[in-house]
Amino acid sequence: MAQEQAPRPTFSDYPARHIYTGKPAPPILSKEQRMFRTMIRMGARKPVEFGGHYTVPRWGCGTSCSEYAIVDSITGRVYGSSGVSELPYTWEQEHEGQVPERMEFRPNSRLIKINGCPGERDCGFYDYLIVDGKGLKLLRKQLLPSEYQY
Repeated sequence: MAQEQAPRPTFSDYPARHIYTGKPAPPILSKEQRMFRTMIRMGARKPVEFGGHYTVPRWGCGTSCSEYAIVDSITGRVYGSSGVSELPYTWEQEHEGQVPERMEFRPNSRLIKINGCPGERDCGFYDYLIVDGKGLKLLRKQLLPSEYQY
């Protein structure tokens, strides 16, 4: 018998305590992140987009692919630089009208949802919690059935 997957968390399950409205700190880039410095710096100048004090700079990395980083607007710390491609076309066609955005986040929530294929594999739905000073913590993962995997 198949085990039932717990429902996805909601943004209200993980509220941000306060939304930062001050001037964003310049991002502190690692050697690897410098390759994307222009996009990260431009994205870091935006108002808070996620988790109370983070921005999520995003840029293209090819057809149906997005790279992103998470920047702390208070400290300038940059968490990762990851790529995610969209959900498989066949799955999207079968679920027309129900396809979620590739990335979902809110200024007033510490939850971020990634709906796609990180690194162009393991396609599915990922729910993360931002942990101050540490980055993203995986809360839940639901992979698509094997016939939709690359």
